[in-house]
Amino acid sequence: MVAPKPIVIRKKRFYPHPPEDVWAAITDPYAIAEWMEPNDHQPVVGHKFQFRCDPGMCGAGITECEVLEAEPQRRLVWSWVSVSKDETRQRPLPMTIAWTLTPQEGGTLLTLEHSGAENTDWLTRNMMRVGWGYMMKKMISRVLTHCDAGEFRPGAIPLQKRYYTCKTIPDNYVR
Repeated sequence: MVAPKPIVIRKKRFYPHPPEDVWAAITDPYAIAEWMEPNDHQPVVGHKFQFRCDPGMCGAGITECEVLEAEPQRRLVWSWVSVSKDETRQRPLPMTIAWTLTPQEGGTLLTLEHSGAENTDWLTRNMMRVGWGYMMKKMISRVLTHCDAGEFRPGAIPLQKRYYTCKTIPDNYVR
């Protein structure tokens, strides 16, 4: 059997914020919960964490991850496996989410590289491509309005305005 051609989803976005604030937006679990999903993330190599939301049309509501690299204000890499609602399905191969922060005059260029997307179906890949673009353009931008000196202040995106629901999620994931 021939291995599928590697597919990498790449997105770049310039933010008029210093690297320490962009780092806070992509590493603070409260910030990530506002622009993505509830989680127990820590930017520590080897830390295993999950994104959790109510099950929906896109899956069981659980994504299992591990921090593979964490170089403060420069680079963050996660492994990424979406858990299926169908427990009889084979576990998918992990994908990799890499965030690179590049200081530039007046702010920071954030680059996302989501590799391993060839291990998912066409519809899921396209939803990820659109979703990452939306999160970087709209959601992370909003979260950054609540970052200052590398600290995140919750409240940029109230819980009722987020794209996910979390009625069935343990309290420690809902922030």
